[in-house]
Amino acid sequence: MTTTPTDRRETRTQRLHDVMAARRRVARRVAEVASLDRDGLGRWAESALARTVAHARRNSPFYSCRIPDSLVKAVAADPEAFRSVPFTTRQDLAAAYPLGLLAVPLREVTRFDESSGTSDGSSIAAFFSADDWIENNLTVAHLLSAVLDGTDVVAVAVPYELAGVGQDLDRALELLGCTIVPLGAASPDCPPERMVRALRRSGATTLVCSGTRALLLGEVARRSGLDPAGDLAVDKILTAGEGASPAKKALLAREWGASVYSMFGMTETNTLAMFCPRQDLHLVETRTYFEIVDPATGARLPDGETGELAVTTLAGRAMPLLRYRTGDTCRIEAEPCPCGSPLRRLRHRGRLGDRIAVGRGWASQLEIEDVVLGALTRPPYFFAFDVDGSVLDIALPPASAADGRTRDAIAAQADRRFGAGTRFGVLDVPAFEHALRTSAKPTMRNFLRTPGRRTP
Repeated sequence: MTTTPTDRRETRTQRLHDVMAARRRVARRVAEVASLDRDGLGRWAESALARTVAHARRNSPFYSCRIPDSLVKAVAADPEAFRSVPFTTRQDLAAAYPLGLLAVPLREVTRFDESSGTSDGSSIAAFFSADDWIENNLTVAHLLSAVLDGTDVVAVAVPYELAGVGQDLDRALELLGCTIVPLGAASPDCPPERMVRALRRSGATTLVCSGTRALLLGEVARRSGLDPAGDLAVDKILTAGEGASPAKKALLAREWGASVYSMFGMTETNTLAMFCPRQDLHLVETRTYFEIVDPATGARLPDGETGELAVTTLAGRAMPLLRYRTGDTCRIEAEPCPCGSPLRRLRHRGRLGDRIAVGRGWASQLEIEDVVLGALTRPPYFFAFDVDGSVLDIALPPASAADGRTRDAIAAQADRRFGAGTRFGVLDVPAFEHALRTSAKPTMRNFLRTPGRRTP
């Protein structure tokens, strides 16, 4: 039987109707889960956990040889049996690259993302079906709506290449009716100077980027004769891509005249935590199951204790992850937030791999950042550091390095918090800025052993 042009047009039209119907089904599912109270969310998570384990065992080449059928049945009968599921690591993802964790036919993959998320720089892949992708877009839009609406002009200065964070934010912001200014990350076509001009021309009310990039953009604005707080319309900064210390958030709020909110996620998991109107960070428990485990033993820790964050996807069919050890040091707080959300709150304490032996014990890069940025009183708000035994070797911009009060304040806090001595040098600011400008994701890592440090 031959088909006519009319038949083909009708077939294409029906396919579009089917796509829209599928999206409406996802939207209803997202709305239903988002409306659950704490008890209802707990019951839903137990059921979703059992489904995820069964799906991974049945369809993922990686998990099919790691999860016995008996464990699948045990988790379905008793959620506590989930503690017996083996952990997944970033090294596992690298070893399974590129398709070993794919749990749907390749034709059902809507997005293929990559991240160099292992210590040796080897790639890990992330897959999302249409339902996975749309569900995350809708969830992010729902959470962004706590502080954004159709009157906002949002400048997005995060990577768009391979990692899905830029595109995911775009889709969510479109759903809210926001105007989007896609600045990207380290494109030579959009250096920091052009980003600042775009912020001004567009009247951007919101800036999405890492906290470190926001510090750099503030410095670039000042050098062009602009006061970030007075001459730009940005009144909200959404930080992504790195943790931010209390001192960095306070500094950004003061310098930009903006409210500062945190987001947290990974290429391989999509969004894990989002802000509320009170600027607290809430776990996205409508998509993910969260545990805090002892980094050494893997034993699960109760809410309120600090350990390593492990996550299990509850809404990702293309690439389910079971007890994925993120390498992030975190604490989960179960006490209700005054904002009224049933979602527990997350306290991010930095990366396990970024902890540094100094003074009385260990310090995280975020803790060192908090000490140094908390003492700086003038721009540029940059620094570099290294560790020499029990001494923190800190390089500051010339004016700050010459300020005895600034040095004394840092030294006093380093001694009080870490039991560490301090030694100060002068930061080569142009060399340091070059490291920030050429990084697609400028973060705290740029502050460690940065080239361009010299002694006074």
